[in-house]
Order: sequence, then structure tokens, then C-alpha cells
Amino acid sequence: MEAVEALYGEGREETAHAIIGSISARVFHNAPPHPSNIVRRGLARGVWHLMRGTTRTETLPGHDGRPVTVFRNRILERSGHPYAATLLEPSRADTQDFVEGGDPMNALYMMLSPEIRRHAKLWDHIILDSVQARDVQWRFYWETRCHHQLASARLARGEPVRLKAVAAGTGLSMVLVLDRLLRDGHDPALIKATIADREEANVAKARRLLGKLPSTSRLLETERVRAHSEDLLVPSVDTGNDVVTVMGILEYFPGHTFTTTEEHLGQSAPGGPPHAEDLVRNIAAMTSPGGSLLTNSFRRLGAVRIMEVFGKKFRYRGRPEMERLLATAGFVPTGRHYRGNVFDVEIFRKLA
Repeated sequence: MEAVEALYGEGREETAHAIIGSISARVFHNAPPHPSNIVRRGLARGVWHLMRGTTRTETLPGHDGRPVTVFRNRILERSGHPYAATLLEPSRADTQDFVEGGDPMNALYMMLSPEIRRHAKLWDHIILDSVQARDVQWRFYWETRCHHQLASARLARGEPVRLKAVAAGTGLSMVLVLDRLLRDGHDPALIKATIADREEANVAKARRLLGKLPSTSRLLETERVRAHSEDLLVPSVDTGNDVVTVMGILEYFPGHTFTTTEEHLGQSAPGGPPHAEDLVRNIAAMTSPGGSLLTNSFRRLGAVRIMEVFGKKFRYRGRPEMERLLATAGFVPTGRHYRGNVFDVEIFRKLA
């Protein structure tokens, strides 16, 4: 979490440069992190049972006056870890089912840095390097690598490229992609990029980080890169993007699933709208004909069920379900996909 503060807080430019450099080297010059093995996955099922037995809930009035379920667990409370706090105390009634981005999610990405990993403490390893957390790091690696490859292929042909990261949190993956493209020597006049998230606090942190790096600050000054708040549920006026990334968001919306949290817990089916098809339609509208979409499927695993103990509700899709969902908006698979324990990362193309 200290590394996250250095990246997105005021000042500490040299530290931010060093962190970005370390994570960039890990992503672009090394093999992907290994998803957890069968032993760790088995241990995660034991943790799921432990969390189920030790977690208590209470209902309190939320900021908007509506009731919010707050989770209490002495084990996690005693850890004092910021990520544990986000599980136990949802901030708003309308987001308590979501695993929010921002600082907690970026803490998972910091574990990709060898230097930070070496200095991580016990609870950092327990929480930030769990089975699902390791898969989030693995997903981030392939998101960033594939995004860079798709963009650099166009730039190598002398073609302009428009990049967009949707529901991107603080946009760390996009920042790494842009920094790498410019370090590769590509013409900044050919690059336009957008980082979008519904939380203005995340957007402000993205702008701050973009301004700290000598490479991306030039794009920010010329408005060739922008970060702004945008709700994916609302149709966007931003069209014609050549590469769009949508990671870690579709699994919260029903439609084209093989099961849901409610179904395997014996609860009533999730309501709607919004449905996943609504989001995919908006994503298609912002993607140019022939453009690429980079997204993930989401499979059920004991490690994920730990999150369900704390009120998170997921809609589970394997690759077949994800491909059927995206076909409703004219996306077809390209054949490029990468398989983890929880996630499959896959590249789709929008038909002309």
C-alpha cells in the first residue's frame, strides 16, 4: 500500500518512476506469473470454510439512508490490512456487491514488482498473493502485454491508433502501455488514449500518475491522452477506438452465464436490468469496425467463493458463454486467449 501511495499521491516522482519501471520490466521482459497450483487452490477452499464460519453481518444505514450490510470478521480485522477493510466495510449500498478498483486493486498489482514483493509483509502475502489475487496479477500481465502488442502492430504500419480502457480504475495498465509505446520510439502524434472510470477519485489518480512520468506527461499536455469519469451503463459519445479493454466488470451483470452466485447458493435469480448485453452494446458502440476488444471470462473456484462470503455476487462465464455474449454485439473471437485459474483473457474483433 505504501507503493500505491507513492504512485498516486502528490510528489515522490522518483519513487513512482522506479515502481513503474520495475512493473514494466516484469510485464514486458519476463514470463507471466504462474497461477496458483493445486495445493494452493485446495488451501483456498479451507480458507473459504474458515471465513464462512467466522464472518458475521449486521445491517446499518448507508450514506444515502438505505440499509447496507457490513461484514465483521475478527481474523481480518486483527490483520489491520487495508484490503481486508474494503471487504468488511462496503462504502455504498449501490457498490457493495462489487470488488472496487482504485487503491485496493492496485495493491495486488504492486506484487508484480520483484523489489516490492521482497519487502512485502506477512499479511500482504496472505491477502495480496492469494489464489484469486495471483490470478488478478496474471490477468493484468496479459491485459497489458496484449494491449501493447495490438497498439504497436498498428503503429509499426504507420497507422494512428486510438486506445481506450473502460472501467479502468486508476488506469495503471494503460499507463504502462503508453509509457512502453513511447519508449519504443513510436510517434506520439499517432497515439490517442482514454482512461475511463465511473469514480472521479480513480480518474484523478490516473491523471496524477500520467503527469508524473516524463513520457506520458507530454501526451497529457497535448490532450492526446485523457482520463475522465464515465459510466459504462450510459452510451458513450466516444466512438472509433481501435483497441478497447474491459477487465473485471462484465462478471457483475447477468446474461449468458453458466451459473451465478445466487443460483449455487439456492437464492432467487439475479434481477435486471442492467444486463451484460446492455454493457456489451455500449462497448461495441465505442469500438471501430475491425477494432479489437480485450476482456476476460470468469470461472467459479473455491478462491472466488471467499469473496461471496463478504456479499460479492458474481455471474460466472466460461469462454463459450463469453463468446455468445459478445456475439450479440458483433464481436468474434480471434483465437488468441490465455487461461488462468479464475480468468481467461481473450481478444475479440468487431465485425465491420
